[in-house]
Amino acid sequence: MKKALKIVLLAAFTLAVLGNTNAQEKEKSKSVVSVEEKNGKSIVKAPGVKVEVDEFNDTITKITIGSRRFEVIEDYNRSRIRMVRVPREKFKGHWAGCDIGFNGYMTSDFSTDLPSDALFMDLNGSKSVTFSINFLQYNIGLQRHKNNFGMVLGAGWTFYNYRTDQPYTFERDTETGQTIGVPVPAERSVEKNKITTSFINIPLLFEYQFPSSEPFHRFYISAGPYCGFKIGGHTKLVYKENGNRTKDKGKDDINLTPFQYGAMVRVGYRFINLYASYNFSTFYTENRGPELYPFTIGLSLVQF
Repeated sequence: MKKALKIVLLAAFTLAVLGNTNAQEKEKSKSVVSVEEKNGKSIVKAPGVKVEVDEFNDTITKITIGSRRFEVIEDYNRSRIRMVRVPREKFKGHWAGCDIGFNGYMTSDFSTDLPSDALFMDLNGSKSVTFSINFLQYNIGLQRHKNNFGMVLGAGWTFYNYRTDQPYTFERDTETGQTIGVPVPAERSVEKNKITTSFINIPLLFEYQFPSSEPFHRFYISAGPYCGFKIGGHTKLVYKENGNRTKDKGKDDINLTPFQYGAMVRVGYRFINLYASYNFSTFYTENRGPELYPFTIGLSLVQF
């Protein structure tokens, strides 16, 4: 029984090593397999795979592949195999993935009530949606013997949609250079009116996960600054006139800020993940439009 079992285990290990060796073919200068013997144990390591054999223990063999470990246990003259998850050894934060949320903005005194000169920017909050693909994440652990506190540096693409539905177009005044709202002719029935922008955002978040004794189901909270660089933006007006439906899309410069910065908070537990961000920079270039500070509240739908 033992001999057959060992043959099966050896075959499984060989296949795992071969699979991982293929992924490492370009690293010619690195050793693929290492063997170590100490205290009656034999340990074989390869990229992504580890096998431990201990004839003096009930658990005679442990095969670790990625985050899964298969343990061969012998007791009462029988053998059985169980699978366990291996706690990660390094800190891993929560940034990479896909987010969806709702946009808004506040005045300098943190009010959502807009002043009279900014009423043309009054939002339809339920339709002002943002979507993000956070494609890059770099984890930096800040503890030597634990993995539940660290920094996260990342990058992501975010599409912001500010829906107003107000009967105004967004234009840049030729005399003052400021962004103003120009009334739409009364014979046009406005169905949709919005400003869209897209940014590459770069956050630097400090994240704490607890309890530290639970490696798989931790609550986490992260917070820190971020900055973003605008890569696009346009306006869109949809209206009906004389029974005809018309779409006007504009890419004129209306003083949208090319650089944003602010603070972000992210919290979550298992599949429930929330985030909020607030810009310290204004929606328009300073002194070139109403003084409004964007914010976003949303959910992380998918995490990488």
